[in-house]
Amino acid sequence: MAIDGRASTRGEPEAVDPTVIPALFEHAVKVFELMWKRSKPEQLSASSSDGKTVRVYEGHYTKLFDELLLSVPYYTSIKNQLVGMGCIEQLRRGGGNATSRWILWKPPELEAWKAYTPRKARRGNATQMIQGNVKDLHDRVTRLEELVEFLMRRERVE
Repeated sequence: MAIDGRASTRGEPEAVDPTVIPALFEHAVKVFELMWKRSKPEQLSASSSDGKTVRVYEGHYTKLFDELLLSVPYYTSIKNQLVGMGCIEQLRRGGGNATSRWILWKPPELEAWKAYTPRKARRGNATQMIQGNVKDLHDRVTRLEELVEFLMRRERVE
């Protein structure tokens, strides 16, 4: 079983025990709980959400992982999963010394976690990638040739 609780896609199919709580889900719950503990109630502007009061976490999201002793590679998976399930929403991006701001909508639920399927970029094989690149380049060259031809005709007219 993969760490996110889904069946592994490598090798033989594994039987997934529905009673096992995925480790990644447990990590996400810990991250959300720490964000909640450090969040403050804040009133949203009347134009955006009818003046609703929500919990807003402001801080360094990455430092939560350090405090919880979670591996940094989990950062993106957990963030994407929480955002994808509608648990959190970013209000302001942080970076460097700047803090990020997050609305905390609802705690993660195991059933929603298992039902949510993150979108992954399609990778394809090398031949397909090369064919796609060749097609893209061909299309660009064709557009450039048409533009050059148009400019040359316009120059003759003037």
